[in-house]
Amino acid sequence: MKNIDFKRIALKTLKFVIIFVITDFLFGTLASKLFFNQETGKYARSTYVIKKAKEDIIVFGSSHAHRHYVPEVISEKLSKTCYNAGADGQQLVYHNVLQKMILHRYHPEIIILNIDEEFLFKSNKSNDRLGDLHPYYFDFKDELNATFKLVKQPKDPKLLFKSYQNNSTLIQAVKYYLKPKKTLNGYRPLYEKMTEQKLIAHKNTNFKKEYTKEIDSANIKILKEFINRSKQHNIKLVFFTSPNLIRKNNTKNKSLNLIRQIANKESIPFYDFINNPGYLNKLDLFYDPSHLNDIGARKFTTEVCKLINQ
Repeated sequence: MKNIDFKRIALKTLKFVIIFVITDFLFGTLASKLFFNQETGKYARSTYVIKKAKEDIIVFGSSHAHRHYVPEVISEKLSKTCYNAGADGQQLVYHNVLQKMILHRYHPEIIILNIDEEFLFKSNKSNDRLGDLHPYYFDFKDELNATFKLVKQPKDPKLLFKSYQNNSTLIQAVKYYLKPKKTLNGYRPLYEKMTEQKLIAHKNTNFKKEYTKEIDSANIKILKEFINRSKQHNIKLVFFTSPNLIRKNNTKNKSLNLIRQIANKESIPFYDFINNPGYLNKLDLFYDPSHLNDIGARKFTTEVCKLINQ
């Protein structure tokens, strides 16, 4: 009797596993098709740069890269094609993996990395945002697993399931289908101008900081990996910081100072625009205190091109 019950349980378990695997495959295949067929939005941009980009110049960085570097201006001034791979909210850990993925397929001539002054500080949120790369897990397991290990983040066992890899992106995918967000070779301009009233409101807003003031040793390793990988593939690498509306005192910023030291040691050109007088207190060039509008971005990109030409 017990033997019969065991067989019945085993058979039901087997049926459940088979149904689960088939369902996971079907749903995962549908979700993957929806994901990779996106034509606009942040996932469409990341898919393009990973699977299709062949431009001479690729721009990496957070929203300061995404909103501040105009490929059209770069192509006009430098006579080279350009794609802006900047991603809102993403920090070094994301861009290091993205660089690995891109270099699997082709090598750009120049990489511009827009430096945020907090890049080397600890931030658990930046590690959590690696979820944006989960849909590429099957193609880039080694790259993602190595990064999970480096930042001491356990690999999520659910990544083995095809349906899970895309589930966090589906809402965004549907949103972009219904309301497309087109970009200009990865660049998405901001058109509004900053005003005194907006500036006052911004100063009175309490923002939650995602960073501690503690240097994360993993981020130092990641930055050095990014640099060394560029050198190994004979890619010219250049660092920029973006302009700020209000003057900042970064003399004691451990993260920014250490990035400068590393860049100097590795002979990486580093151009700092944070307190550039051409942008300080120029409301008409900014959308908010740390993001340029389209007018400011085109002015900044023109200056970037002059420095690269040198």
